[in-house]
Amino acid sequence: MNTTMAKTKSGKTVHLPVFDEEFEQAVSEGSIGFCIACGAEAYGVEPDARKYECEACSESKVYGLEELCIMGYVK
Repeated sequence: MNTTMAKTKSGKTVHLPVFDEEFEQAVSEGSIGFCIACGAEAYGVEPDARKYECEACSESKVYGLEELCIMGYVK
């Protein structure tokens, strides 16, 4: 999945997925999440997931792709 970096209002840098064909396919497949801390994809994640632990970096920053859209965290 393509990603970009952005700064939050508090000044933290986060990874954000890019809304493209690959993103749309991932949403339609369901159960895929995204870690805003490291940019890793996470599998077995509900669309409305919030703050799940990332297997790659151990941060609680995995969100469901649809939840990221609602939060405005998709570029």
